[in-house]
Amino acid sequence: MKTLISFFFIMMMMFVACTKDQFVQEENLELKKAKVPIPMKADFCATPDMTSTPMLMPIPGLDSKDPKNYLPSKMFVSGNATHMGKVITEKSVCLVNELNFLVEPDADGNPHFFLMQIGIGVMTAANGDSYPITWWGKTSLADWTYIGEVTMFSGTGKFEGMTGTVQMVGAVDMVAGTNCWKADGFMEFAK
Repeated sequence: MKTLISFFFIMMMMFVACTKDQFVQEENLELKKAKVPIPMKADFCATPDMTSTPMLMPIPGLDSKDPKNYLPSKMFVSGNATHMGKVITEKSVCLVNELNFLVEPDADGNPHFFLMQIGIGVMTAANGDSYPITWWGKTSLADWTYIGEVTMFSGTGKFEGMTGTVQMVGAVDMVAGTNCWKADGFMEFAK
């Protein structure tokens, strides 16, 4: 019995010693957040700033004297997005830098006509933090639907060091003079 108790005591001492070694570390470990892309979704609409410089749609044969053939070069964005909440519309702006006419054939060789817009902007979250963007949108002249992409860059506050890209799918409402889209992609935060 003495041998069994001694054996048990020695095993307990070894167990405690091994357990203690697992929890004592000679270096201080620092926890770091991984830079991992996290999903970003948005539901936005843009309202044209009718006081901005108008841009003639570069469609061959359009009358440059007809005001209906011009698009505003500035838009205010409203809506909601993950990591942003409801954006501050008067501080969320898209500017059109380029407007181009494209002709692309379909699989049968039939031509399809598009307007390609390329621009910059700034998006401002509900808390006032903001980030700059570059964007492009390719709009079908057949039905005024479009696709596009937005690239986001480091901004202010919680967006400092952030990068990201979202894909847009939307449509222009020619009667209301607005365009609305859904965006889906990722943001990667630095901190």
